[in-house]
This record gives sequence, structure tokens and C-alpha cells, in this order.
Amino acid sequence: MKKKLMSFIAAFILLFSIGSLKAEAARFVGFGDSNTAGTYFPTYGYNLNNRWVVLTGAMNAGISGNHTNQAIKRFQADVLAKNPVSVSIMFGQNDGLLYDNGKPQVDKAKFEQNINSMVTQLKAKKVKVLLMTSIPVHQTLYYAKYPEKKRLYADKGGIRLWLNSYNEIIRKVAKTQKVQLVDHYANAWIKAGGGAGSDAQLTKSGLIAPDGFHWTPKGHSMMAYSINYYLAK
Repeated sequence: MKKKLMSFIAAFILLFSIGSLKAEAARFVGFGDSNTAGTYFPTYGYNLNNRWVVLTGAMNAGISGNHTNQAIKRFQADVLAKNPVSVSIMFGQNDGLLYDNGKPQVDKAKFEQNINSMVTQLKAKKVKVLLMTSIPVHQTLYYAKYPEKKRLYADKGGIRLWLNSYNEIIRKVAKTQKVQLVDHYANAWIKAGGGAGSDAQLTKSGLIAPDGFHWTPKGHSMMAYSINYYLAK
């Protein structure tokens, strides 16, 4: 009888431990914009189960169209209040988008300040941080959808290079704050064959959605692979 009781207790402890590990794994928050939320998936007939937040088991704290001035206002409720073990932060695309007057939605100085603020708050709570770069925009597809926007980026080397300058801020903050960088932008070019990087390469890679601004399920799979790798470290 005593032996059976001990076996039952051991089994209970094992189940409790497994449950605790699963609960801890579930406390990963993906904080970002539409490329985190994945709300555009039905537009292109993509399966919602193929979003990276699903593939990594993340709590989805992405909101389509968000920039960091908006994100920082919901940071407490959508991230810190979840008591996370780890958090990914992926912003910059909407921050860098230019208004018709040529001004970005969030200028670079403010963007850097916002990212630094979020990282600092997470580090103070001993939360593991993954700072993530954004997609390389497929310019041909993007300009085909928004032809009136092309002129805004003419003196900036195009929208892709301009938005990558916001990725450079992510890289800088990751280095100075000593947190993990997940460079999806660079990884996409590796997947696309390397080199100087062209729209033709991005088309062939299958990583970029028809609007040129969002990841396909293949892109989400690439992201999930990297994220899972760094979460396990």
C-alpha cells in the first residue's frame, strides 16, 4: 500500500512539473504589429495556424498597423501584466512609414527611445528579450499597390532601405542593451540567396506576401525556427 502511495505521489509530482514547464513556455509574449498579429492571413487564403505566434506558442500581442508610440501605451496591459518569462519585440515598419508630408509616423530618435524603454522595463523584471528586425519590403509589389507612395522614398534609396534603417536601430539597441537579436531581415536575404538583394530574389524566395509588406506562411516558418532556437538557449 505504501509503495502504491509513493508511486502515486511521484506520478503526481511528475505531472505537476510537466504542467509547470508548459505554463512557463506559454508565458512567451509576441509583441508587435501585423506581422506578429497575422490578421492579414485570411486576405491571401493563408492558414492562421501557420502564423509564427502559433508555431512558437506565443501569446499574440500584435496589433495591425501599430507603431511604437501606440505600442508603448499598451505595454503594461499587453505585456508586463502577463508576467512573461520571455518577450519578443518586432516594430519599425509602421514607425518608418512616411506621411504625405515626408515625415515618418515615428521619427528615429523617438523610435529608439521607445524600444529602449520597453527593453529596460523587461530587463528590470529579469525577462528574456528577443529584439527582432522586420521584413525586407518587396518594393515592386508595394509600389504596385501604393503607387502614390513611391515618390516619398525616392530620396531615401527606396522604402526597403529606408525601413531597414529602423532595423539598424533595433540592431543597435540589442547590442547596447545586451539582449538577443533575431535578425529576420538578414535571414530573409540568406534564404533568398544572398548577394545585393533584389525584388526578384524575394519573389523567388516565397517569403513575401503579394502586398510586398508582409510575410507569407513560409516567412512565418522561417521566423518561428529562429525564435524557437533562441528561446531554447
